[in-house]
Parts: sequence; structure tokens; C-alpha cells
Amino acid sequence: MNSIKNVPARVLSRRGGHSLEAEREHASLLLLQAISISKAINTQEAPVKEKHARRIILGTHHEKGAFTFWSYAIGLPLPSSAILSWKFCHVLHKVLRDGHPNVLQDCQRYRSNIRETGDLWGHLHDRYGQLVSIYTRLLLTKISFHTKHPEFPPGLEVSDEVLEKTAGTDVNNIFQLTVELFDYLDWELKLSESVFRQLNTSMAVSQMSAVQCRLAPLIQVIQDCSHLYHYAVKLMFKLHACLPADTLQGHRDRFHEQFRSLKNFFKKASDMLYFKRLIQIPRLPESPPNFLRASALAEHVKPVVVIPEEAPEDEEPENLIEISTTSTTEPQVTSDLFEQTFGPPNGIRDNRDAQIESLKNEVDMLRAEMEKIKLEAQRYITQLKAQVNSLEGEVEEQRKQKQKALVDNEQLRDELERLQKAKLDSERSQRLCAEAEKKANATEIRYTKLKEKHSELINTHAELLRKNADTAKQLTVTQQSQEEVARVKEQL
Repeated sequence: MNSIKNVPARVLSRRGGHSLEAEREHASLLLLQAISISKAINTQEAPVKEKHARRIILGTHHEKGAFTFWSYAIGLPLPSSAILSWKFCHVLHKVLRDGHPNVLQDCQRYRSNIRETGDLWGHLHDRYGQLVSIYTRLLLTKISFHTKHPEFPPGLEVSDEVLEKTAGTDVNNIFQLTVELFDYLDWELKLSESVFRQLNTSMAVSQMSAVQCRLAPLIQVIQDCSHLYHYAVKLMFKLHACLPADTLQGHRDRFHEQFRSLKNFFKKASDMLYFKRLIQIPRLPESPPNFLRASALAEHVKPVVVIPEEAPEDEEPENLIEISTTSTTEPQVTSDLFEQTFGPPNGIRDNRDAQIESLKNEVDMLRAEMEKIKLEAQRYITQLKAQVNSLEGEVEEQRKQKQKALVDNEQLRDELERLQKAKLDSERSQRLCAEAEKKANATEIRYTKLKEKHSELINTHAELLRKNADTAKQLTVTQQSQEEVARVKEQL
């Protein structure tokens, strides 16, 4: 695995001064990057090849961002394959660590896509799906941390002076930064533990392709963990210099648990043949640092991960061979004149013929590879055109929907005004109804009172009629009595 820290300088030095040639080189690099993305992120249960990942990272430095990567990545059918999603997370992790600094901002815009992929596979009972769910949470934590703390690059390599400056002198900031580093390291360790948990004894041979597909992302996890562990130790000593030991008991317990998990992770990885040829894993001390003793900070040794600077086995020979008519003609003519004068040297002609035959084979292979690249480029261009047409159709559909929404909005506004008027009329009618009801109640009360008075008058009239009848009867009786008395008088 080669280092790519000097990528931008190499890319710029190869660009020609002529604008047309620069445009051609730019288009060629973008094409190679797109092809490398399609080859790196696929459904084959095999680790991502380093040459494809390197071209993708080179492309981010060339275009100063991850536009091409995300324009291709958002079209991948990630919900259809857990292996595809796993390799997408692996490539994204490598791009974040080693790509151009602007990659972090581009990835920040696609946080929702990463979260949706993790949530989808987290609900499914799939072995790779569970790994994808944890990996997406790790990537989201990584993006959030480095966005909040731009002093830490996604590669996590900063000097102790920068760490001191970032932590500052405010104990609250140091406390919060330590918690965030613990959370960051937790997700790194959760991913490694989940990978090793799935590698049972029946498939724990690290030379198997299916096992290497799971183990490959742990190289970046080892690189991250070594830095996070070192920064956590530094900040813990800084906290113990500012706060009482009892206050930090929870921090110490959490650090000790992470220390045991990280030590176990490094030991398992060191015992695997797959990691031995790709990365040198540091050894942690037998026991965690004693934060209660300030002098123990001097005993702390920063764990350093070493990536061998040797060409990978799958490196293509395209950068090692240059064929030019002007550079090969002169030596060939000189060689022919020498042979005509002195004859062919003993044992050299055969080697040269073998080299020429080898170069011809390599040229044929490169031509076949170029034809394949052209075909894939044409297919990719066709896909892009189809995507453009689809996007234009979606834009047109959205425009129609927007127009329809404007019309519906106008209709809804008119309907709202009509309903508001109806509501006002209804409120007015309710007020009138309430007033009429009050008047009706008052009238009914008056009517009840008059009815009662009328009943009283009727009863009084009836009583008077009865009294009148009794009086008339008495009067009749009295008149009869008088008449009788008068008649008796007359008789007397």
C-alpha cells in the first residue's frame, strides 16, 4: 500500500500547459475514476483492490472534492445488496481518510443517504447488513466529529501541539472533547468486534476471499484507533491535572474498558496473516496508564501504525512502460549498425527478443485494456445520459407538479376565503340565533306569567259565578219567604 500524501503535486506536475491537452487529461482522469468506482464497489465478496481505491482518491485530489464519487455512489443500488453497501462504506472510509480535504464537506451533504442505508440494513437479519449498520454509524460519527473539530483532519494525524491548542485551558471543553473521542473510539471498536464475531472457527482463515472482504476495512480502523487512543491518553492526563480523581472515576472505567477491547483487537489482528503483509500493528502496554500518577505520562509511548511502502501485487504496469517512436528508433538503428559490423553479441539477442516479445504482449494487453476501458466508458456515458434524461424527466414532472401545486394553492386560498366568510356568517347567525333565543325565552316567561294570571282570572270568575248563583238562589228563597209572609199578612 503506497502513501498518497504527495498526490496533488504529482497530479499537477503531469498536467500540460496547453488547455486542450489539460482538458483531455482531466476527462481521462474522471473517466478512470468512474471506472475505478464501478470496479471497487460491486457485489463480489472480495476485498476492494488497492489500485482502484488509489485512483478514486487521486480523483478527489484532482477535482478537489468528491463530486464524481458521490454522483456515481448515489446511483448505486445499495438496498439490494449488503456486500455492495459494505464495500461502499469501505471506499468512503478510505476516501475520507486519504482524499482531498473538501471531501468532508461533500460527504456532509449526503449524511441522510448514509443514515438511510444503515437504518435499512439494521432492520434486516443479514450478517453483512449488521456490519453495514455499525459501519454507517461509525462514518456518521467520523463526519460529525471532524466537521465540529476541523483542527483534526479525517486522517486523525495531528501533532501534540495542535491537540493542546484544540483542547485549550477550559476544563469543560477538555471534558467534552474527551467524551467525543470516547464515542468515536467506541464505534471503531464495535465494528472490529462485530467483524471478528462473525469470523467463526470454520471460516477464520484470513486467506479466504470472503474473510478478506470483511477484514479489509479494519486496516483503516486500526489507523484510526491508534490516533484516538493516543489523544484519549493525553486528554485524560490533562483532565486529572484539573479535576479531582473521584470526579473522573467514570472516565477511567470507560477508558479501561476501551483499552482492554483495543488490546484484544490489536492482538487478534496481529496474529492474522492477512494483516502481516499489509500493516504493522503497534503493541499496547500490558496495563493501562495510571492517570492518578502524573509522572506516568512520560512512560506513555504513542502507538505508531506503519504501512509498508511496497507496490501491491495487483498493480498494473501502465505507469512503468512508456512507448514512444522517437525514443526507440535511435537505439534500434545503432543496434542494427553494431550487429552488421561485429555480429550479434553472444546470448544478448535472445534476451532482447524476449524483451521485445514481452513488450509486444504488454502493448497488446494494454490495448485490450484500453478497449475495455473505452467500452466501459461508453457504457458509463450511456448510463449518465440515461440518468440525465431521467433527471430531466423528473425536473419536468416536478415543474408540472409545481404548476399544479400553484393552481391548487390558489384554489385552496379561494376556498379558505370562502370558508372564512362562511365562518363569519355562521358566527353572525349564531349571535342572531342566541339573541332570538333570549327573546323567545323572555316571551315564553311573559306568556307563562300571563297564562298563570289568566288561569287565576278564570278561577276567580268561576268562583264569582258560583257565588252569584248562590246569592240569586238565596234571593229567590228570600223573595218567596217575603211573599209568603206578605200573603200570611194579608190573610191575617
